[in-house]
Amino acid sequence: MSRTAEEEGKMHNSIRGLLAFLVVLMSLAGVGCTQNRVTEGPAPGVRVRDERAPYAQVRLNTVAILDESLAKWDDVKKYSKLAVESTNSERTATGTLRAWALLRNRTDYDINLECRVQFFNVDEEPLEGPTAWKRLYLPPNGVATYSESSVGTEAIHYYYIEIREAR
Repeated sequence: MSRTAEEEGKMHNSIRGLLAFLVVLMSLAGVGCTQNRVTEGPAPGVRVRDERAPYAQVRLNTVAILDESLAKWDDVKKYSKLAVESTNSERTATGTLRAWALLRNRTDYDINLECRVQFFNVDEEPLEGPTAWKRLYLPPNGVATYSESSVGTEAIHYYYIEIREAR
């Protein structure tokens, strides 16, 4: 059985159409796979640069209040539930570093907090991992001091204290 020229032409056109369809389909599949590979897995670290959050990076020798409910209280009075009155660090007799923060409850009711600290070496490199969360009770309109010492003596004078409401 031989095919006519017209039948051969139709068959070639069909094959060309099928090949074109397959090329388009494969390119779409390739784009989809490429996009999935880019977003798959952990995201790379990115420094926050936002004029609405100018202090988003870790600032050493400071306190970070992690819960917005503590940091923002009343839009009319413009003050928060918790005030950080002062912070500092000092060398202990054993050579470790003790960091502390004096905190003030600015409400008429008890506040239960959890605090932890991260110590850093001379190169501002984190040491030891953050300490365990430690509970701190603040009476109404009262003050309390959170303090914690490093385990080793490598901590210089850099620390970063985090505070959140007790869970």
